[in-house]
Amino acid sequence: MNDLEAKQRQALVQIAEIKRVLCAIEHALENRSPTAVLITSASHGEGKTLFASSLAATAAGMGRHRVAVLDLNWYRPSMHRFFGLELMHPVRAIVNSNLTDLVFSSGSNAPDVLCAPIDYNDHSGMDGDIFNVGLSLIEQAKNAYDLVIVDSAAIFPTNRMMMDPVMLSGMVDGVAMVVLTGVTPRQKIKKAHTIMEIAGANVLGVVTNQWKMKDGQSSG
Repeated sequence: MNDLEAKQRQALVQIAEIKRVLCAIEHALENRSPTAVLITSASHGEGKTLFASSLAATAAGMGRHRVAVLDLNWYRPSMHRFFGLELMHPVRAIVNSNLTDLVFSSGSNAPDVLCAPIDYNDHSGMDGDIFNVGLSLIEQAKNAYDLVIVDSAAIFPTNRMMMDPVMLSGMVDGVAMVVLTGVTPRQKIKKAHTIMEIAGANVLGVVTNQWKMKDGQSSG
């Protein structure tokens, strides 16, 4: 098998795994619509943004849902890179505009994308009310879409500049945690999971990233 064939096979395996996770999420939430799912992780760098973006793109590509993906990780935004977009709107515009005027839309078989604000390090435009900004965006998205995927910050470490995923978890229907296999300490994963449960979050499950299969391929 040459390198191109190996990459194509890996891509097909990853798509199949994303579809499997999507079906599991739909089943866990009893196929309700609209629905919002928060994607988070215990620590930064576990691949949650790539997973959230892939999940939204796959769901939209299947054509069964109108899908939006929201980048609410304003501390370390990166989702726009997955979709080849640039940060455009300032915080004040996101606070004072309708969601439909802010999302980037590229067609019926692709998700609508809300990127983080261009001045994401400056929260003064929210007058200190970051919680209600997140709540408003998620509520607007659920009123306009069948499926809303929310990319959030990691649970640890906490930072005053981030939208706390623990607080955001109360605004969505379910939470999926991404874990980088063999890297994230189990105690940190367990602690993050416990914090979410104490907060009343509906934790749907854990998605392992870069899990090694017997043939040496990796699955997201």
